[in-house]
Amino acid sequence: MQKKLLTAAVSLALAAPAAAFAQATLYGIVDVGYQNVSGYAPGDSNSAAVMHNGQKSSRLGARVSEDLGGGLSARAVIEFDITSDTGATSAAGMTQRQTLVALDSKSWGELVLGRQLTHIFTSVAMVEGASGVNGFQSMYGMTDTQTRSSNYIKYASPNFQGFTFGAGWAPGEDATPVTNDGNNDFWDVALRYEAGNFGAVWGYSQIESVTGATAAGFLPTVSTTTGAAVPVAAGAARDFKEKDNAIAGYFNFNPFKILALYKTSKQSGTGAAEDLKIYTLRGEFKTGPGTVAVSFGKSKNELAAAAGMGDADFFGLAYYHDLSKRTTAYAQYGRIKNDPLANFALGGQQFANTAGSDPKGFSVGINHSF
Repeated sequence: MQKKLLTAAVSLALAAPAAAFAQATLYGIVDVGYQNVSGYAPGDSNSAAVMHNGQKSSRLGARVSEDLGGGLSARAVIEFDITSDTGATSAAGMTQRQTLVALDSKSWGELVLGRQLTHIFTSVAMVEGASGVNGFQSMYGMTDTQTRSSNYIKYASPNFQGFTFGAGWAPGEDATPVTNDGNNDFWDVALRYEAGNFGAVWGYSQIESVTGATAAGFLPTVSTTTGAAVPVAAGAARDFKEKDNAIAGYFNFNPFKILALYKTSKQSGTGAAEDLKIYTLRGEFKTGPGTVAVSFGKSKNELAAAAGMGDADFFGLAYYHDLSKRTTAYAQYGRIKNDPLANFALGGQQFANTAGSDPKGFSVGINHSF
């Protein structure tokens, strides 16, 4: 009898944690591939690399949800960045992806707090189609878009016959408020419509950059080679705002799909460096388990100091083959032609550019989602 009671007690003790986490889900993506790039720096030669995130961003995440009753639910997400080609921790930190908590109501929408994707990101990403925002066939890296924001309070409305609305705000929380008051303050809004084979979105964001000038001086440490104090040059003050507008849309007439984006990114004030106008056009053709995609794009910098010298043209071609619902193989080609003051790199490119370089290359890889 005692053995039976002891067995029952142990079984209940072991079962309790499982019951407590019954609504938790572990998920992730692993993407690894090979790339060969040329033209990324003056005098370079073809360079090969095994890379991560060739089509999708590798990650490990956990999400949990709870039904609070009355149409209200709570959820939380923690995502870890994975450098899948080496297994190393990302230089930006393992949790530099999403870490958030949310309340969701069927009647009034969702309120989300923490580090998360911005509304302006989801607006621009609408037109990336099968490629996602990574890889040689994506122009996302050239659109100057804030992908995620920390300290971000985000609202997303319910769906009203295809229409949704969202807004978000994040204080910069700079540690030196005397000279940097308002630095990295960010807010955005978006209005989206999707129904049937058609979708369109308008997104707007604004971020402020405020830093006081730093005086010339010396670091408190000494050089490891000479033993002398290391000099620090004076830095220029910045006080400018960047305003981004994006209009994107798609039309799907199977097996073809057309996606297009027009975006502006304009800085004004002390230290302003860009007045971008960005155009992208993508076509996709679905053939069985595969998708053929072709992309064209242009970025024009109309700031007076860079006008006619800071433009870039983009071309991308790819094939994505779904081996299953969770596994995709891909082959991509991309090319960017930079003007002398432009310095855009291919998405996922493993080698640094110099201004005026014209990177081009191909990549092949595979990813698996779980």
